[in-house]
Amino acid sequence: MVRKRVVVVDDDHWKRTAMAEVLGHSDDIEVVAVTDQDEAVLWPPKRWDEVDMAIVDVFDENAPAEIGTDVFSGIAVLDGLRDLSVETLAITPHCQHPLVQLRIHQAGTDWVYHRWEINGPEELLAAVLEPAADHAPQRPDDRVLAEFGARRARVNGSVAVYLRSRFAGRIRPEIGVAQLGTRRQVEELRKQVGRTGFDGTETRSNATRNVVAPRWPDVRDFLLTLLGRRATPPTETDRDDGVAAHRVT
Repeated sequence: MVRKRVVVVDDDHWKRTAMAEVLGHSDDIEVVAVTDQDEAVLWPPKRWDEVDMAIVDVFDENAPAEIGTDVFSGIAVLDGLRDLSVETLAITPHCQHPLVQLRIHQAGTDWVYHRWEINGPEELLAAVLEPAADHAPQRPDDRVLAEFGARRARVNGSVAVYLRSRFAGRIRPEIGVAQLGTRRQVEELRKQVGRTGFDGTETRSNATRNVVAPRWPDVRDFLLTLLGRRATPPTETDRDDGVAAHRVT
């Protein structure tokens, strides 16, 4: 009998241990590793060769106490597995902003479940062994994304640009250019984020669209939203309110 080889990725020790224990009791599953998001994203591709599915909690419970870091650090793990022959099942918080939904969709995950949907052993096993077709990730409607200037955006690329910049871990709501230091470096970040497809929320003429980067407040708020630090809950809420994890409402 072929068993499904699974890796559990969650920053909470007790959650990942509990999931691994439930999964390990199944004759159809072999738990080959448990780890957190920060470690998993550093695994070389070769290490994933013996893995059939990665179960990844996208939410980092330690992040809300920080400034300017990625609350959804598990998405980087999903993005890193996109081109490998590993199925991915993303566990998400109760509420997702459309831009966070877009991050998960563009990361190429196979299945998306809210935490509350797999809280029970039977529900978790069913999701791993027979994921429901209607739990495939959905891209938000273009009209919704256009409201955030993100219809063309490669949002995980935007996050990567920010995390590689000198401003990583520094931006917060309302922070201005003067508080960040060199205006030229802020302008360069604006241009780099614009190159990832972020158009900004202002109307710009066709004559200037290709040469003018989105304004700093737009770029700042866009990045904060992608990072889960603006217009999204500061902590995870696990409750069954009948809202599907995978559908755009």
